[in-house]
Amino acid sequence: MLTSMLFSLVTILGQPDSTINLETLVVSANRTEQRIENTTVSVDVLPQRLLTSKTNSKIEQVIQMSPGVTIQDGQANIRSGSGWSLGAGSRVLVLIDDLPLLSPDAGGAIWNAMPMEAINQIEIVKGAASSLYGSSALNGVIHLRTWEPTEKMRLRVSTMTEIYDRAKIKSLNWTDQRRAQGAIRFAYSDSKGKNNEHGWVLHGQAFNDQGFQYLVGDKSVRVHGKYRYKPSNNLEIGLNANVWSSDRSSSLIWEDYRDGYIPLDSSATITQSNLGSINGYLKIRNGRLLQTFRARWLGYENISGLDTNNYDNSSNAGHLEYLNQFFLNENWTYTAGALLSLSSMQSPLFSGDHSSNNQALFVQINGHFDKLDFTLGSRWERYRIDDIKSSKPVLRLGAHYKISEGAHLRTSFAQGYRFPTVAEMYSSSAAGALKVFPNHNVKPESGWTSEIGYKQLFNFNSKIRGYLDVAIFQTRFNNMMEFTFGKWDSVPGETLSNYGFTSLNVGPTRISGIETILAGEVNIGKINIQSMLSHTYSNPISLDPENVYAYDSDGESMSFNSTSDDPSGRMLKYRYRNTVKGDIEAIWKTLSIGVSIRYNSFMENIDAVFTDPLISIFVPGVQDSRRDMAMTDGDMFVDLRSQYRFNENWKAQVGVLNVFNQLSSPRPALLSKSRSFMIQISYELN
Repeated sequence: MLTSMLFSLVTILGQPDSTINLETLVVSANRTEQRIENTTVSVDVLPQRLLTSKTNSKIEQVIQMSPGVTIQDGQANIRSGSGWSLGAGSRVLVLIDDLPLLSPDAGGAIWNAMPMEAINQIEIVKGAASSLYGSSALNGVIHLRTWEPTEKMRLRVSTMTEIYDRAKIKSLNWTDQRRAQGAIRFAYSDSKGKNNEHGWVLHGQAFNDQGFQYLVGDKSVRVHGKYRYKPSNNLEIGLNANVWSSDRSSSLIWEDYRDGYIPLDSSATITQSNLGSINGYLKIRNGRLLQTFRARWLGYENISGLDTNNYDNSSNAGHLEYLNQFFLNENWTYTAGALLSLSSMQSPLFSGDHSSNNQALFVQINGHFDKLDFTLGSRWERYRIDDIKSSKPVLRLGAHYKISEGAHLRTSFAQGYRFPTVAEMYSSSAAGALKVFPNHNVKPESGWTSEIGYKQLFNFNSKIRGYLDVAIFQTRFNNMMEFTFGKWDSVPGETLSNYGFTSLNVGPTRISGIETILAGEVNIGKINIQSMLSHTYSNPISLDPENVYAYDSDGESMSFNSTSDDPSGRMLKYRYRNTVKGDIEAIWKTLSIGVSIRYNSFMENIDAVFTDPLISIFVPGVQDSRRDMAMTDGDMFVDLRSQYRFNENWKAQVGVLNVFNQLSSPRPALLSKSRSFMIQISYELN
């Protein structure tokens, strides 16, 4: 319905009298710079205003404004490619300046270690991208590109405070005191030398979150540094480093739905985390040949604050990559490369020490002609954890055709895969009375994504300009991995401790749908209005719902039908059928006012065990939360913001997040935060 309405809007406005380019360049789609309208796959670039004018305390709050992207309890998924799955590795690869930032042990995104203060652009590639980026890109890529050294000094310093309001349900308000979080951020870049050959960037943050849940909070500090030596256009050397330290506490299960902000047994898991990395790169250009060498070491550790369960773990990871790009002429580009990564992990959490390595070879051909662009690429990857080995070749192809001025058609097919992480295979821990059980026999998952998309750019009398984008997509997964809740032990006299999560291959799945995006800019007198509206419809289903993929400790068979709370529509667990995103901002002189909306339809299916009468004694209130009238129609979140610039250097921003104090449950036994109020003061130079 929304798609037809948007097409009608373009028709009513009439044909554009002149067409503009989007003037947005991306590198994530092909690892070479190109205009976003010429890509062969769906790529979104978050508007810069969402990074600079929207009052956000965390980077994931910005990312989840991207069409089709949701983040559930820290796990990112694109177009329903993943749901919530405790401790499972990410199917979405998160990159920072071309290098992955996923934890070596569990393969999850470390959101708090990612820079919020110096993001230049966020690019999101939708669908399988394993041929370019490897295992963890099965469902897509989120690429954060940070500041580069500038010719003149650039400085940004800001301080932010967010105050949590009281929840609508009175029993949730466990304290009469106002809880808050705050941050101090800075970013600085400059260059020196006769030709600015020496350049650097330094940025960081100090963060303190008291938390809206009882005993759950976070304190962290991180610093990033970047140095670049570029004596000529033919040589560039870079050295980057960052450190991050965090003291945080977390909770898996609530006390009850009506006491949803209090952890089970009023206890939280306390963890001190430390991360450090150093990486360097060398770029050599010789005529039409560009060679890039990258190397990185990353160390990561978690220190448990509990005496009962030892969660201490540490890991080290090395990354070596060589990229060769040959620009034959204006029509042909050849890309080839090789990758080697090594990791080691030590923890009683993983039943001992483990090591892994990953090798890859990849090649890609890009053709660019007057109206046609095409891509053909392949990658072979080999992965090993201890003595378990696996390898997989994948293929990627895509085409873009410029139908007419402003009208662009694209189509693509890409295979993907993901190897299990150490945590998915060996994790043996507890979250309160619940446990996580290891599974050494879990297999890699693989699949493919195909889509056909149409993008129409328009410009009406230089007063209305923007684009309409419609994409029809389908994704298939084989041997999909999920952390599945069930009874996996039979210790006499124990009840809940026999239950928990383990990683299983749950069979073949299919996700099909359509995504529509309308973005535009309107000038009305001296007022500039920028807006974006998107709707993503997906139908994620099990293709073999009666397939028995495991047996629990009582010998009971487990299938999609037997483990689902509502298997009637075959819809995969923890997915939203419809998501809507919208943002509009009006700018007048030094004042701007904006509003954002996010809507997720009702989560139709979860693990049936959470509503089982026996388990509900120990994990109470899940069924009550699903039956709550405030949640059955889905979740609608509305944010308001305003920005006032005092002069060219100083500005103030205020915002109200979750204006209507909406309550939601992004996964069982967890409630979202209540309404909050934010203020940010910033100083900017150049």
